[in-house]
Amino acid sequence: MEIIEAAPTQSRTTARRSRAWRRATRVAVVGVLAGAAVGLAASPSLAATGRIVISSPAGASAVLVNPAAGCRDINGTFPAGTTVSNQTDSTIVVYTGRACTVPSATLPPGGSTGFSSGSIRVLS
Repeated sequence: MEIIEAAPTQSRTTARRSRAWRRATRVAVVGVLAGAAVGLAASPSLAATGRIVISSPAGASAVLVNPAAGCRDINGTFPAGTTVSNQTDSTIVVYTGRACTVPSATLPPGGSTGFSSGSIRVLS
């Protein structure tokens, strides 16, 4: 009769350590994922809350409600006395050129400035 030596089995202590390690790893991964989910929920939105109002002496010419971050060309030439008013919770930059070229003014929330034509960038 031939005797074949069996492979050594894991000791009970090693098996317990291995299960404990896997459990600790799962808890750590779940904690990291939960933290990331909370961080994403608390991160600032990519849209400003409020309105950007472009008004000529005759009244409102354009209103952007809850504008997303980024550049917007404002089509048209507005009469003298036209203003842009930042009624959002974000800073905006007013440009005299199209495609957000030639910056003219930076408006914090509540700020306003004269405007004739060009573009506006909403910062997030």
